[in-house]
Amino acid sequence: MSLREVSRTLRRLRQSPLAAMTAMVTIALGVGASVAVFSVANAVLLRPLPYRDPHRLVYVLADLRARSVKAYPCSRWMRSLRERKARRVSR
Repeated sequence: MSLREVSRTLRRLRQSPLAAMTAMVTIALGVGASVAVFSVANAVLLRPLPYRDPHRLVYVLADLRARSVKAYPCSRWMRSLRERKARRVSR
């Protein structure tokens, strides 16, 4: 931008302060929203999980409405994991 364009822009902004304030507030809100969305995406999607072996995490979903809470729907699965781990250690 040339110096002439900058001075013309500043003169127009002084002539209509309401339009200038509206533009600045709109830009500020847009930048703020972008930063907020990126912060959430960075924390949730881009950073690695704060665990020692995040690739070994497993999501377990069970429907407890059909069973009593005492049934422990994943106990068989946990037992098989322990057995596999014990086999790997004993080799």
